[in-house]
Amino acid sequence: MVRTVMPVRYGEDVELRHLRYFVGVAEALNFTRAARQLRVAQPALSRQIRQLEAEIGVQLLERNRQGVRLTPAGTTFLIEARAILLHGEKAVAAARESDHAAATHLDVGYVWGLFHTVVPAVIKRFRPQFPEVAVNLFDQTATEQAEALGAGRLDLGFIGFADEADGAGLSKRRIGTCAFVVALPRQHPMSRRRKLSLSLLRNECFIVISERNYPGASRFVQAACHEAGFRPKTLPSAARGHTILGLVAAGCGVALLPEPLQALPHPDVVFRPLAEPVSANLFVAWQPGRLSTAAENLLACLPAET
Repeated sequence: MVRTVMPVRYGEDVELRHLRYFVGVAEALNFTRAARQLRVAQPALSRQIRQLEAEIGVQLLERNRQGVRLTPAGTTFLIEARAILLHGEKAVAAARESDHAAATHLDVGYVWGLFHTVVPAVIKRFRPQFPEVAVNLFDQTATEQAEALGAGRLDLGFIGFADEADGAGLSKRRIGTCAFVVALPRQHPMSRRRKLSLSLLRNECFIVISERNYPGASRFVQAACHEAGFRPKTLPSAARGHTILGLVAAGCGVALLPEPLQALPHPDVVFRPLAEPVSANLFVAWQPGRLSTAAENLLACLPAET
């Protein structure tokens, strides 16, 4: 005679509580004692075990007047059920440990030339309110921040302009605006003017920041010059603000730079405001869906949007 054996399967309705109930009965080998240990009514416990057996298609326990004993399938299932429950406990512990770590430290990236005054002021407000949170600051380009945010190595990034956040698919919050100024060689004929119209520089070469490190920054310069009525001639881009200043000082061209970069003084460079002001919004960014409580608290310390 050929006997058909039902394959063991896990259905959609098998839940961790079924496994806990089964392990409780399997270890006690008594429904009454197991129900008391599990703090569940005995009829409900018996019903859950029957549902489990019906769902996987095999009998796990044999009931008789003497008590309960495991079937061969039940013995095998007990080993796996214990392993699954243990894995679940480890997952919960890991999640709680991760949540605790996220609540007690923050990794924050920032572009020094744009946020060297903003970030210290925010940390100054944050520290007295959350002294238990360690804040680690990383001076990084916009591209470095975007990569680190995506990989989970940063919690927040003071990334710069909208293009730099949008291009990486990051969530962002506007935290203010940034005016632009012209950087000129000290011996430039126009360096004595108090203000400059951008159109007066139509014949100059503009040194622009690297698109690779700061996506959208050079396009912003191009757009500002276009608005002033000309298409700028540009020199090979530089990776950092201080490199641009060095090129300007050497007489290689002029630059349209964020106003905070004036904090990088160079003896052979002068900064002049524009007669027709040009500005851009600045943003802090984070990976969508990965904003920790500590990061939310830091955002709450940012200045109100204007």
